[in-house]
Amino acid sequence: MKKTRTAYLLLVTLIALMAGNDAWAQRFSVTSFKALPNDVSAFINPVRDLNDEDCGLIKVIASADFAFSTPLGVVKREDKTGEIWLYVPHGTKKITLKHPEWGVLRDYTFPCRIDSHMTYELRVDEPMVAIDLPGTAPVITTVRDTLVLTRVDTLIVRPEKKRVPFVFGSLVTAGYGGKAANATAGIMLMALKRHGAFVHLSTGFGKIGSTKGECDKNGRIGANMPFYSGRSRKSAFMVNAGAVHRLSGHVAVFEGLGYGTSSLAWELAPSEGGGYVKNTHYSTSGLSFELGAVYRHRRLALSASVISIKGTDWFGAIGVGITLGK
Repeated sequence: MKKTRTAYLLLVTLIALMAGNDAWAQRFSVTSFKALPNDVSAFINPVRDLNDEDCGLIKVIASADFAFSTPLGVVKREDKTGEIWLYVPHGTKKITLKHPEWGVLRDYTFPCRIDSHMTYELRVDEPMVAIDLPGTAPVITTVRDTLVLTRVDTLIVRPEKKRVPFVFGSLVTAGYGGKAANATAGIMLMALKRHGAFVHLSTGFGKIGSTKGECDKNGRIGANMPFYSGRSRKSAFMVNAGAVHRLSGHVAVFEGLGYGTSSLAWELAPSEGGGYVKNTHYSTSGLSFELGAVYRHRRLALSASVISIKGTDWFGAIGVGITLGK
């Protein structure tokens, strides 16, 4: 009887040790990963990464003991009831899961790259943990099951259309050029998403007033060469409008058409009766066009453009201002 009891205790101890080894060898695994197109958690409360881009959100169904890392980093972690929220950068493709007891699942690859504003669910299958209750008699149960599981999953993820934000800009500009060497100042307004429109108005704030006639490049009026006092008047005015195109988050280009005029008048000497005559060589008016670019950094905007009147008078213009929007 004593030998039988001893053999029984040895058998129970051996089975317990084998069960402990099996439990130790168990590891966790990822059972599913899917997009949640109707979950707007990442859209309502966006978290931005170091590149100022909105993150995607992964809701991990697992215990709070897990730690996570990705090649692009984890921007923010929030432990919720029954799940863990991980905000990761746009374009994340892999994730590493770590547990202090169950080991590491390294570089689990998602079926698709993580997009901004999108929410995803990742489920983790955790091993069962044996609980040792003091004073409880061991129970030996033998279970023989044959389980055949066939599973076919079809995951359809509709890519989110990238939202291009609206931008409005207002810039103060300064220009110089033309045959009459006119200096100008103006204002440029633009509004765009991926494409948009602009209008640029500039003037020299001067007038040549009424003139008594016209002269050529050297001041000759017809066959006569009068005397001049050496004083002159200048005027310039240009307005152009057209399209703006966003090349990136910081750079846009624009082109447009409009009307422009640049004039120069010379004053006749008192001996010639005074008054002003318009110098036709240094004066131009008609169709104008403008081509330029805008660089944006946060809310600051810088512009540079080239303006021409009828392809004969050329002006350069630069501008500085502010923008509203992303």
